[in-house]
Amino acid sequence: MDDLSEKKAVVAAFIARCNDYADAMLARYRAELDAASGMTALAIQDKIGHWTAYRAFNEHTLHELATARLDDWFR
Repeated sequence: MDDLSEKKAVVAAFIARCNDYADAMLARYRAELDAASGMTALAIQDKIGHWTAYRAFNEHTLHELATARLDDWFR
């Protein structure tokens, strides 16, 4: 696979799957948060914050992959 666009498509597909997983984890933690209180609720909120940041970073990467910004990484 030498074609730059093919390489970028593989990476973008992987990151999109990572975001699908992150969405599932966020849904799980949000559901758990509804029944949680005290320190447990704070810990779950912390996890939600981490997963949200992870997902946002992935989205930023997907946008950069759609441009030439990361093309040097594939050479």
